[in-house]
Amino acid sequence: MKHKDLITYCGVHGGTCARWHGFAQFRKLASSLAEITDGHGFQHWMPDAVKEFDYAEFRKGLDFFGSDETWLVCRKCCRDGDGPQCRIRDCCQQRGVELCFECPDFPCDTVKGHTALMVRSKDYKALGRDRWLRKQVELASRGYEHHTGECYQCSATVPGNDGPAETR
Repeated sequence: MKHKDLITYCGVHGGTCARWHGFAQFRKLASSLAEITDGHGFQHWMPDAVKEFDYAEFRKGLDFFGSDETWLVCRKCCRDGDGPQCRIRDCCQQRGVELCFECPDFPCDTVKGHTALMVRSKDYKALGRDRWLRKQVELASRGYEHHTGECYQCSATVPGNDGPAETR
């Protein structure tokens, strides 16, 4: 998938979303932790010995997070209809615009109060599409996750990010 195809209707670059990457590192770590807990026999003694948390629920959580079939994983990006139901995506599709903030009615009641979208809009407009996209690809390569606004070492390897962003 080209980097330009990872731009969502609300102006997020899918490459900075852990869900689009399939939570690959997260799933691997959860599966490894599940294997370690099983390998040490925790399932035999922890449910009775540990009162601070429910071991069965903990183990169930590891299975959920370790599965590649979990709903947490986006198989496609926003433009291809993946991810949660979204009023912004629906509105953009109805109006025939690629980005919410390219709409002549921006900002409308649908997005007013959406502070992060307003910040993305200003950044996009100041840099222009090509420079903004290059910046997003660079952030993704450093492990930036847009939901938290932080860079994570374990996310720094970005699938498909082995060269400059194709912006055309």
